[in-house]
Amino acid sequence: MKTRAQKETICAELHEKFGKATVAILTHCDGMPVEEINGLRRELRSAGGEFRVVKNTIARRAAEGTAVALATEAFEGPIAVTLGYGDPVPPAKVLRTYVAKHERLRIRLGVVEGQACDAARIAAIASMPSRAVLVGKLAGTLNAPITQLAGTLQAVVASLARVLSATAQARSADSPKTT
Repeated sequence: MKTRAQKETICAELHEKFGKATVAILTHCDGMPVEEINGLRRELRSAGGEFRVVKNTIARRAAEGTAVALATEAFEGPIAVTLGYGDPVPPAKVLRTYVAKHERLRIRLGVVEGQACDAARIAAIASMPSRAVLVGKLAGTLNAPITQLAGTLQAVVASLARVLSATAQARSADSPKTT
């Protein structure tokens, strides 16, 4: 059993993590084997997230004053929290994959960038492309008109150059040669 000082330390650490997290997904994880939980933790680490099994009272106290406070009613029963600190899509994707494989793991509720989300909305977020892909698509869309304009201007200049070259060749062919 943990001492009060240890619990306060855990609560303070969790409060800091809740404050920094862009995504927090609460899952029901009753009876999951340790090997499966460790595998999930490894995959989440590579996706920029983490998975923590937490005591409900500590989690409720740690959530106070953070966006995760929107989900405090879901802190009942065996709970684990998936936290992500950057793009919310990769941790959601990893969690969705694990939920599909393991029936003992179920998404209860989440908070994504300050908004409460149910399991269906978390699944929708997980099906989205990552922020980097979306930014790339936006940059390509914004760049397309400029590229088309540059191509059109280049074609006009090239056509003018061909006309001038043909005119110069025609004049040189028409002019008498002097030796």
